[in-house]
Amino acid sequence: MNNLLELFVGGCPLCSRARELYILGKCAGCRLVIRDLTRPKEEDLAKAKEYRIRAVPTLVINGRIRVTGVPEGPFLCSPETYRELERLYSFR
Repeated sequence: MNNLLELFVGGCPLCSRARELYILGKCAGCRLVIRDLTRPKEEDLAKAKEYRIRAVPTLVINGRIRVTGVPEGPFLCSPETYRELERLYSFR
């Protein structure tokens, strides 16, 4: 699928749960970048500002979809999932 998933996390239990869900649910063709804001790099801070991240965990997909919090149920990488997320959470 070749999607870029950027997960912004902190040190909270919800962040750990979100990290596990997205790692397990992403397909081999997608790339997951974990941006840990407890030890941010310059690039992480710049991306958080660009995407207007206000809370963690937050997942940004292809720079167009922003999902804050932990999804209910499993996250499964599929065209249908991404279409639904874009419909519900598109921010650009």
